[in-house]
Amino acid sequence: MTNLAIGRLDLPEEQAWLQLAGSAVMDGLVGADYQFHPTDEKTTHETVQLHLRGSRAQLRQWLDRLEVFQPQVDDLFLRLWSDDSQAYGYARIHQLNLKSLPGHLVSHERGSLELDLEIVRETFFFSDELPLSLSNSSGPPQETGLKIFNHDDETAGHDNWFKIDVGNLALKFPALTRFQFENNFDGPDLGDFWVGSLPCKLGQPQPSLNLEAEDGNGGTVVNHSLASGGMYCQYNWSGSDWQTLTSWVLGPIEVSQLAEGSVLPLLRFFTPSLSAALQLRILIYLQGKLVFEGPVTHSDSGKGFLNLDPLYLPLGELPLKSYAYHHELMLQAKQTDAGGHSLELDDILLLPQHAFVGYHSLSGLSYSEKMIEDEMSGKSWSLQDGLEFKSHARIGSGLRLQPNLPQYFWCFQTDANGRAPIDRTLLVKAWYRRQWRLP
Repeated sequence: MTNLAIGRLDLPEEQAWLQLAGSAVMDGLVGADYQFHPTDEKTTHETVQLHLRGSRAQLRQWLDRLEVFQPQVDDLFLRLWSDDSQAYGYARIHQLNLKSLPGHLVSHERGSLELDLEIVRETFFFSDELPLSLSNSSGPPQETGLKIFNHDDETAGHDNWFKIDVGNLALKFPALTRFQFENNFDGPDLGDFWVGSLPCKLGQPQPSLNLEAEDGNGGTVVNHSLASGGMYCQYNWSGSDWQTLTSWVLGPIEVSQLAEGSVLPLLRFFTPSLSAALQLRILIYLQGKLVFEGPVTHSDSGKGFLNLDPLYLPLGELPLKSYAYHHELMLQAKQTDAGGHSLELDDILLLPQHAFVGYHSLSGLSYSEKMIEDEMSGKSWSLQDGLEFKSHARIGSGLRLQPNLPQYFWCFQTDANGRAPIDRTLLVKAWYRRQWRLP
């Protein structure tokens, strides 16, 4: 055991860590026995036995340092040097108890002391933080920040997604991530937004999750430079019954890639509906037969987007020894206002929720402000001039990198006016921490 310490991550080295073994230990420590106990459980119980000998002042210093840690266990970590990784590994401590062996008072007076440091820690160690390279159709991977748009079309770099290729990261287990989303759009504040990711099997194409309205089987196509792909669709109908607007076919590869998770359908209206009675739902057809009727979602008057209830695709549990059968998604609308009805739809993003966060705007994020999503702490916060504040409430499972597989992330942005314009942008940067069980 070359180096063992307990301490914190948010302080300078000399203040943060108390060395229990290795170099730079405080005077008075003769040795330490670490009872390392790896396990497949989430946490493990371990003991570090400390053998102390020295002056009463030296022993008192050790007792004082150790006792300070006990009420601060929420911010406490065990640090261990890994020869295999040639890096420090850190494990979060959940409980810390300091116990003295029998004869404590007598041995203390004679200048020696035996202490048991009982630790309950997370099984996984994680590494120091390293930058991640992000890429999309704009060019090669980069660590300095990638600009993503609020739509996806054939223009290079006009993507609402980015990719992380984990093949060269040597991950044995899922990696902990930290993302920074900077509002670099000089316009209305960033409102609600969502980020979802999906790993993709090697050799498979990038999942196609952006459904352009003009690619569906219905509606009148209208050309416009402010629409995703340069076109949107207009649908006109009358009456108060459910009306089928359009449909799209998801092919076998796309359906199979979405297994073991859900997608959140996010609709972008080219022109917001002014009706307070508009309802929408998605139906799913297999082999020409209706097999699923989604819940009804009401759209707010003047709102430029709508998130429907999540969909689980493919329908039913499949072994997927071959690809799944294609699914047809049908969009229906219902409006009880008198007279004719009209809806202008730009596109739908099927945002994956395999790893997912959604942010509900509290104050919005202004130009040049940043939001941090940190999986290690499970928290998100925003920054302005280096000061923290809460601009959004967060839901979701968090964003994590899976080993070996290329992973794609999609983002859908809205603004403080309840719109989702295609020219909104975010600047994304990311970091990761490797995880392992054995040092």
